[in-house]
Amino acid sequence: MTELEKIFLTSAVTICGGLLVYVVGQLLSKFLIEPTHELKKTIGEVRFNLAFYAPIIHTPISRNPERSQEAYEALMKSSCDLLARVNAIPLYSNLSSFSRGFLPSKEAIVESAVHLRRLSTYVHETDSKANDSLDTIAKQVARIEKNLGLELLE
Repeated sequence: MTELEKIFLTSAVTICGGLLVYVVGQLLSKFLIEPTHELKKTIGEVRFNLAFYAPIIHTPISRNPERSQEAYEALMKSSCDLLARVNAIPLYSNLSSFSRGFLPSKEAIVESAVHLRRLSTYVHETDSKANDSLDTIAKQVARIEKNLGLELLE
């Protein structure tokens, strides 16, 4: 093998190796890193909605049809977004167990989505029926916060 052939072979192997590293990096980025980042942003949006709509969720006297509908839509959107984001990540269960607490388990996310939908059914209630539901609402919110690893709001 001549020196020129060695040079071409070395550069071809280097280019193929670089291309392989680039493709694997892009695949990891598109299929794991970006969807995981989107899921964490969605969990942050859940925290925002629970905090922003807390007066509507926890205080029946502050409810009116317009604000209750806004809260309902935000909670339902958060629920759907959680389900969509967690199912967009391939092998999420393995990834969450490998992350050592950085990501909630898939079961916890699905359960939180269910609790968000349940919570959204209470925001239109008023009068004594709403007052009777306050304990259930508080338990739903606490369960969501626990499942998603959110800090409790005081």
